[in-house]
Amino acid sequence: MVMIILLALLALIVSFGVGFILNMLTKFYLTSSIVFVALFIYIMVRVQGGLQGGDWLLLALLAVGSFASSMTIRTLKNRGFRMFQ
Repeated sequence: MVMIILLALLALIVSFGVGFILNMLTKFYLTSSIVFVALFIYIMVRVQGGLQGGDWLLLALLAVGSFASSMTIRTLKNRGFRMFQ
């Protein structure tokens, strides 16, 4: 149980970090969300829906991290931070 919680937390942090850097480099705040949706579609086609509960949990947390990084970049741009404009 502890291992699942640590893995879930790690997936959330890594997806937020990678998404934040990707959004910052491309100057478009939805880049990581678009990449996640493409990755999700690829996974669904590849495994043909044969995912277990832990797999769904990891995909859900990856989505949360990806969309959170997009919203963070958008908020920083709206507040006028020069690095993100």
